[in-house]
This record gives sequence, C-alpha cells and structure tokens, in this order.
Amino acid sequence: MTKMSKKELILATKPRYLQASKKEKGKILDEFCENTGYDRNYAIQIFQARYDYGRVVREGRMARKKIYSADAMTAVTKVWETLDYPCGIRLQPNLLTTLESMIRFKEISVSETIMRQLKTISARTIDRRLSKEREIRKLDRHRGTTKRGTMLKSSIPIRITNWDTGKAGFMEMDTVAHNGGNPSGEFIYTLDMVDICFGWSEQYAVMGKGEIGVVNAVNVIRTGLPFNLIGLDSDSGGEFVNWHMVRYCEKEKLYFTRSRPDHKNDNAYVEQKNYTHIRRWLGYGRFDSPQQLIAINNLYRHELWLYNNFFLPVMKIKSKEKINNSICRKKYDQAKTPYHRLMASDQISNEQKQKLRNLYLTLNPVQLKKAINEKINKIQKLSPKTNIDNICLSKAEQT
Repeated sequence: MTKMSKKELILATKPRYLQASKKEKGKILDEFCENTGYDRNYAIQIFQARYDYGRVVREGRMARKKIYSADAMTAVTKVWETLDYPCGIRLQPNLLTTLESMIRFKEISVSETIMRQLKTISARTIDRRLSKEREIRKLDRHRGTTKRGTMLKSSIPIRITNWDTGKAGFMEMDTVAHNGGNPSGEFIYTLDMVDICFGWSEQYAVMGKGEIGVVNAVNVIRTGLPFNLIGLDSDSGGEFVNWHMVRYCEKEKLYFTRSRPDHKNDNAYVEQKNYTHIRRWLGYGRFDSPQQLIAINNLYRHELWLYNNFFLPVMKIKSKEKINNSICRKKYDQAKTPYHRLMASDQISNEQKQKLRNLYLTLNPVQLKKAINEKINKIQKLSPKTNIDNICLSKAEQT
C-alpha cells in the first residue's frame, strides 16, 4: 500500500472510528493495522480527534539537533571532493579508509573526537549535510556514435542470460567518442572495459575505432589485469562485431558475446562507467591529434586507473523486486572499492594480493587527483589536428 492510499484510508476511516463504540473501535483498528502494517498504538494515536495527520506535510518536521560538528563535516567534504563527489551510500563505507590514507600522507589533520564522530555518521546524514554543497557545485546535471556491425551477427551469440556476477574475468566493453559533437573526420575513441564481479575498470584511447586498433587496445588492457580474463561482452557496433575480434577471442580462448541492438541496459555495467570514469574527466570536447592520444593514454595507464580502482567505491545489486508492475525495488550491497572487493575474494593468488596491497600503501588519493587534473588541463590545451581543408582554402584565397 502506498503512502497516498494509506492517507486516503485514514481520512475515510477516522470519522467512522470516532463515532463507533468501544467494541467496534477494536474491530476497526484490527482491520486498519492489518491493511497498513501500522502499530496499534500509533493507529490509536492518529485516530484521536485532536491529532493533525497533515501537520508534518504542512509545517515540516522539527529540526534535529546537529550531532556532527562543522569540523567533522569539513573532513567529510574534503574526502567527498577527493573521491569525486560520490553519494552518501558509496561514500560512507569508504570514508574512514580514505581519511586514513589522507592522514598517512599528511593531507589532512583530524582529531580523535572527529574520528569518533565519523565512525557513526550514516549515509543519509552525509547526503543531507552535503545537499547545499551539491547544489552550489551544480553536480546534478548526458551523447553516442555506435553503429551496428553488419558482419558475423550469427557467429557472435547474444547474451540473453546474466553472467555469474560472482566470478571474476567477465568484462563488458564499449567505446566513447571524443568528437565534440562533430562526427566528421578521424578522432579519438576511448575503449572502456569493466569487470562485472569486482567493478574493476580499465580504459585505453585509440585513434578512430578501426578493428585492429580496438583489438590491440583490448590486448593491452588484458595483459595488465590483476585477474585472468575469461569473457568479453560488447554492443553490436562494428568495432567489436568483426573477424579480427572473433579470431582474437578464439586464439586467446575467450568467450565473446554481444548485447541486443538498441538495448543499452544489456551493457549496464560499462554504460554507467562511460560517464563517471571518462566523460566526467575529459568532457565532451573533440580530441583528434596524435599528441592528445599519447597524453590521454598516459593519463589512463598511470593515475586514472589507480584512482578509479583503488579509491572510488562501487555498489553491486543483490536483488530486484517488482511492485505494482511499475516500481522496481532494488537492493544493493555495501559500497566498496574494486581493490577492497579483490582483496576480500579468493579468486586471485596471495602473491597478487600482496602486490596490490603494497601498491595501495604508496598511493595518496589527494596527489592522484591533483595529477589527474593537471594532465587533463594539459590535454585540453593541446591544439587539435590541423584541418587540411581549411589550409587548402586559405591558400586558394591568398592566390
């Protein structure tokens, strides 16, 4: 029963309750509590003549006393900025671990009192206290060039059932176009790959989306993964649906599947990372020069993959429940970084875990983000490739 229907039931039942005898009131309460799930004492309270059920909607609730000090929220805000403004549900489970990393590198100084406060802060409190900051920064504020491949559709099976999300090594992949809204000419694409078990993501930039270039990018990413690659899943774009990719997967003994055309949600894991891990950093501008290609890959293969996989928390969906044939209630697990999910699993060796742990202890999230922003500024300042048509036109005008 929805809140609106409960409210309508209260308005319809209350006059009858007030005029009923004691025995009839008991029956009305039994029926009302069974339908709404309310506690009997609460039902008795709201059925009193003087009780104003609409007061909270009309006047609002009484303001709570603030438990967390301004200094505590300053520390939360700094971690929030460092992790690129995640929501409270993603921030809260990783708040203390990130704060400890920042303290270890002397990026912030926090007293014991504040640390005690931050151990008890909830995700909803974080969202509520940071709501004004989110409005000020205008954070609640999306574009594609995928064309269907015409070859091999019968050779590459459509994934009509979900993979085992508890097994590492199955990755979704997609390309993101950096054309600035102008799809003419040759420009840079980013290959985005995401593991569906741990949320581990990798990116690699290629000039155009030629078949050989995309396959080479997949191979570069595959050789640097901390786990074994088992399968690939893509959309039906021509950069993936081609003989080069099929032969590569056959040679490396990889499962290769594709999603249904025009069903973007079939690749939901990678689609959501296209914005958070690529667009949010590089924006929607045009990149089409070899210098920009080198600089973007320098960013992807050094700072950005470390920041995304070691410090940005992700959530995995546990269950879905459909209500009233329209509302889908989803339950998620606790937000963890891909690194922490890997460390808690038994799907990688202890030797690999030790390598990741040693790497993690050397990482300063604040310095990583500063380096990322500096490299992005340099990428945006690099001049795009000279347009040959404009040069020919200017020479013709001079003659």
